[in-house]
Order: sequence, then structure tokens, then C-alpha cells
Amino acid sequence: MIVGLGTDICPPSRWRHLVERFGAEKMARRILDPEEAEYLLRGNRERLPERLAGRWALREAFGKALGIGLDGWSWKELRFLNGRLWAVGALADLLVARDIQALHGSLSHDGDLALAVVILER
Repeated sequence: MIVGLGTDICPPSRWRHLVERFGAEKMARRILDPEEAEYLLRGNRERLPERLAGRWALREAFGKALGIGLDGWSWKELRFLNGRLWAVGALADLLVARDIQALHGSLSHDGDLALAVVILER
């Protein structure tokens, strides 16, 4: 049964500015767990702002699906790699306590928009 649905959009231009100002590695490590950051940093650096925008939108969409926004959990405890979404650490414990048994996430990019959709199931 679906217990949460969240969507979000984020413009890669916002991340392009942040990457130029603070550096790609710093921005990736600030919002992503180490494994996800390494994965993105190994890829095409030209597309990094687009990919960071998608990962940010995914975290926003997750918070909406969970009903608590970005507060009360660490962004680094949510991973999205190879089309698979899962939680680690205290966030995983929170999902168990809420009887959320499956996470589904999808990202899409078009021009200066990154779109994310998250579905939570019990």
C-alpha cells in the first residue's frame, strides 16, 4: 500500500553556481552520503550540477512523501545509486518504526529542470 508520495523540481543552474563558487567535491559531499558522492564525482563533471539538482530534488521529494520535509533526518542517510533508493542509519530506523517497507525513486532531467518522484510503501 502506498503511504507517501512526493515530487520536487530543482534547476541545475542553482547548482552550477554553487559548484563554481565552492567546488564540485565540497557540494557533493555536503548533501550526499560518501558512496553516492564518490559515484557522482567519478562521472562527467560537466553534468555534475544537473545530477546534484536531481539528488537534491530527490531528497526534497522524499521529505514530502514522509511528511516531515527536510527536518528530522540527515540528507546523507538517503542513497540513490543505479536507480535504487534506500535509507541507512537513523533514517532506516525511522522508516522501520513507521512500517515503511519499500522506497521507490525516479529522477528526470530536461533542460534547466531536474524532477524527482518518491513513493513510500507499507
